[in-house]
Amino acid sequence: MTTQPQQQLQPERPQPRIVKFYETTLRDGEQTPGVNYFPEEKLEIARALADMGFDTLDVGFPISSPSEFEAVRLIASQVENAEICAIARAVKGDIDAAWEAVKVAAHPVIEPFISVSPIHRQVKLGKSRQEVLEMARTAVAYARSLTDTVDFALEDTTRTEHDFILEVCEAILKEGVRFVTICDTVGYALPWEFGQLIADLKREFPTIRISAHCHNDLGLAVANALEGLRNGAERVDTSFNGLGERAGNAATEEVVMAIRTRSADLGLDVRVDTTKIIPTSRLIAKYSGMQPQWTKAIVGQNAFSHGGGIHQDGVLKDARTYEIMTPESIGLTAADRRIRMGKLSGRAALAAQMRELGYTLEQEQLNRAFEMAKLLLGKKRELEELDLRYIAETAMK
Repeated sequence: MTTQPQQQLQPERPQPRIVKFYETTLRDGEQTPGVNYFPEEKLEIARALADMGFDTLDVGFPISSPSEFEAVRLIASQVENAEICAIARAVKGDIDAAWEAVKVAAHPVIEPFISVSPIHRQVKLGKSRQEVLEMARTAVAYARSLTDTVDFALEDTTRTEHDFILEVCEAILKEGVRFVTICDTVGYALPWEFGQLIADLKREFPTIRISAHCHNDLGLAVANALEGLRNGAERVDTSFNGLGERAGNAATEEVVMAIRTRSADLGLDVRVDTTKIIPTSRLIAKYSGMQPQWTKAIVGQNAFSHGGGIHQDGVLKDARTYEIMTPESIGLTAADRRIRMGKLSGRAALAAQMRELGYTLEQEQLNRAFEMAKLLLGKKRELEELDLRYIAETAMK
């Protein structure tokens, strides 16, 4: 009698941790030079973001102008399926204005902030370490007298003395702050540095809840945000289409799809409707007047376009050869996948484009058409539909 070998049980992977989002398109995104939303536009964008499933919407800075105050209050009164947050400097008047604007919301939040780095303390604030520490502490204490949902942001954290970051965090945690936002305000940090900072804070204060706020001055905002999340941050601050001061913020769509695509490896996941990424991106591009660059990840016009012959041949056989996500997953259709006939393209791309126009060419005809296309592309950057139809009909004759 033979015995069956016992099947080894594979250890179960832990469930991925769900990442929270502090979506700041309507506040930090509006700080993009040249962007100015009207209240009704801000409301329409806020509704789109809330419908996607983002947890907290950072919708404005009420003390900055009467129209900004009204826009924040309009959103707070109309959008019920997300937290509505207003920011404030760490002074009583700002905090009062922020609370007055959002207190009608179903889920109101206020987030005071203060600069903590040496250069900001000295040049911008003219304050000592002790004065800044006390301003942060009293801001949280006062805001907490108005509402339980108070977050606090440490502006320019990544250029701040490590011991002072710990001092400020300890003080505001004692006052009952909810989330502490750690800011790479000028995009200075390297990913491992930012990750280490978050890990240090989690080790020093095990109950701290951290939000990672990263700018893109060195092109590292998304990488820094992911490292922050990997090392214990619960929430990430992002802006659609990468809008924001200077080179922008960590792009919402990039963080969302990086987590969704590599969820198992990151141990993270999102509760966001990714099929609404493209409609929301286009809505924001329309109202901001800022179109994403063609090669922008996820939402760029070329994100699902293929120009090299080897790539085109692979994609025509199986899109997975050169695409790590589907157009459908972000709100496009398979028809939005573009095979462009260029001087580096091969016959497979030309045949595919001809089929789209209703021409089925035999091999000899395709060879003639290919030669004609290459000659024409020596004089034109791109073949238009009339060019392709002329080539097809000439080759078939």
